[in-house]
Amino acid sequence: MNVYYNSSFGCLVCPETRMGNTPMRVVIDPVTVLDSGFTAAALGEALLNALERSRTAPPVPRVDLGAGRFWQVTGIKGYAAFSRKFQCVRINARGPILEIVKLIRDTDGGYIEPVGQLPLEIPADAPAAQLGETVLSLFSPGLESLANETLSFETVHGSAVSYRRPSDAFLDCGDGHTDAYQVFTMEDAPRNHISFLIDSGYEELSKAAIQKSWQRQYGPLSEFRFQRRRKPPLMASVRGSTAKAEIISHIYQDGGGMLEVLSLVEHALPPETREAALAEYQAVIRSITVKASQGNCSEGPVVK
Repeated sequence: MNVYYNSSFGCLVCPETRMGNTPMRVVIDPVTVLDSGFTAAALGEALLNALERSRTAPPVPRVDLGAGRFWQVTGIKGYAAFSRKFQCVRINARGPILEIVKLIRDTDGGYIEPVGQLPLEIPADAPAAQLGETVLSLFSPGLESLANETLSFETVHGSAVSYRRPSDAFLDCGDGHTDAYQVFTMEDAPRNHISFLIDSGYEELSKAAIQKSWQRQYGPLSEFRFQRRRKPPLMASVRGSTAKAEIISHIYQDGGGMLEVLSLVEHALPPETREAALAEYQAVIRSITVKASQGNCSEGPVVK
């Protein structure tokens, strides 16, 4: 079972059972909510109750997987947003012993066990207060992630790029298994994304070349605008629209190549969601800095 903690909210204590004839674990509803200010004894009692529920609960059918979204009792809609704000401790019952380990957040928004970290062990029949105090000792008040987190990476041409991380509505997908430095997709609509692309793949940095590439990739364009920029390192901004989506791109000088930061937002999204996604992209663009490595004097791309 898992327990989740946020210093402002309190704790979620989540008993678990197996799904069908599999080893997969799923949360049993309802979860126990402890408001901030709870005592170690109260947490311990909630944990012992949840461990007993986990021990005696029958498996649930496969169709029930994902039916419950326990974290939404906190008012947070998406799991990736929840995991940025709540720390997690895992408790496993191993016969007469309870193994307790603090999990860390993975880039996909889930929680994973740190490599090489040995769990704490206490007797399964330990008093509630002792169990609560042991779990609380692993949480760090105020450790919840801050807004406007700054991320950075180094390009293949040696430039240092920094930017403000998109909001919790966007899931960090790493390189997205594409030719990208970084991809963020909307958690509830993953085809919508903000991507930092390695170079650009355009024959040249011109209206005709980019329009041709976009039509090949996205389909017929009902609107297309290309604007050359003279605010180094920003070289150009591009906007296009298809029957399904709006595409916006900003292209930066990166040594002898280019860095493209591109957003795709589907027309089918609710208007308020579309506006929020576009505003998020613009906020990321305003935050970007690109610093070339010293001694990088490579000839830049041709702009027409």
